Order: sequence, then C-alpha cells, then structure tokens
Amino acid sequence: MSVTWFLFDLGNTVIKLAYERVLENICRASSVKRDELVKILEEPGGYRDMERGAVTFWDFYEFICIHTGYRDSIRDFHKVWSDFFDGTMPGIEDVLERVRARYRVAFLSNSNEVHAEVIPKRFAGLFEKDDRFIFSHRFRTAKPDPEMFHRALEVIAALPQQVVFIDDLNENVQAALNIGIRSFQYHDSLTLMAELEAEGLL
Repeated sequence: MSVTWFLFDLGNTVIKLAYERVLENICRASSVKRDELVKILEEPGGYRDMERGAVTFWDFYEFICIHTGYRDSIRDFHKVWSDFFDGTMPGIEDVLERVRARYRVAFLSNSNEVHAEVIPKRFAGLFEKDDRFIFSHRFRTAKPDPEMFHRALEVIAALPQQVVFIDDLNENVQAALNIGIRSFQYHDSLTLMAELEAEGLL
C-alpha cells in the first residue's frame, strides 16, 4: 500500500520553539526561578495537562498564579504564552515543498488552545488550505500515547501504512513505529531530506 500522507510534528520540527524566552518572561512576574518553574510546569495541572485537554488555558493561568506567585493579568500571560515561537526550522520550507509535490500534508502537535490559534495565523505562509491540523488538546490525549496517533489516522482517513511521520522526539517516533507508521526522527532539514531520498520517498 503506497504512502499518501506525511504527518509532521510542529514544535522544533517545523517551527522553532522559544521555550527559554517563555520561562524567562514568566519568571519576571513570579517568585520562582527557572529550574523551579520547569518542575512546576510538569506537575498535574501544568502544561502537559493542558496539552491533553484536561485543563483550560484559564485553569492553567490560575495554576501558575497559585504555584509561582505570578502577578500579571491573564491578558499579559496570554501574550507571554503566545510568544512561544522563533520562526521556522532552517530548510523546512524546502522539505514541505518537495513533500507536497507527491503527498498530502498534516500536522500533529501536542498543543493547547492558545497555540492552536496562534500557529495557523502567525505562520500562514507555511501552510496550504488543504493541510490538516491535529492539535492534541482537542482529542483529550497527546503523543506518545498510541491513542493520539489513532485519532490522527481517523482525521486524515488513512491506514498506518499510508502515512510517514516526522518528529524531533524519539519517544514519539517509536510510538508511531509501534503502530505501523513509517517514521523518521527530525534532526535537521538536510538530514531528513537525505533520509527520505534514500528511502525512495522523495
């Protein structure tokens, strides 16, 4: 069965994340330091739960206020959380152009309600009208849970053998491989292009 879809992760695969800048800006208005903030964000009620749709952005804001002493308004926090992106990964536009010449394209991201709104607007030139966005919080699950990949396959109406998946995190690549999706770990665009060519996919 031939490949018909390419499924790309977004953060640090297509779009460069500005994680440290976000941490710095939260710390500026709170009473905790960076390393403590990182631990807090991973706790129940933190951003992992927001990615899984278990809490809303408002819930997350309140969680941050309670656990870090964050002093700014939710409007200010929305600006900070929206400023999570530092442009596209070098060369990824060329990868997408070559992939689109032969396959349909979808994006599978562990995301949240704020970023799901920001990304398609801020990076509008990167996407085409037929692209599909699969944001984790809308499905109440997240990578590397196999359920997230099954839901993605439902959205694009494809079987695992018809899909190629690209992600920068090995745990997500392995999870996709485990359910039969041909997968590649993203290191940089030139390496990815070479790997896809070697596999006869480009």
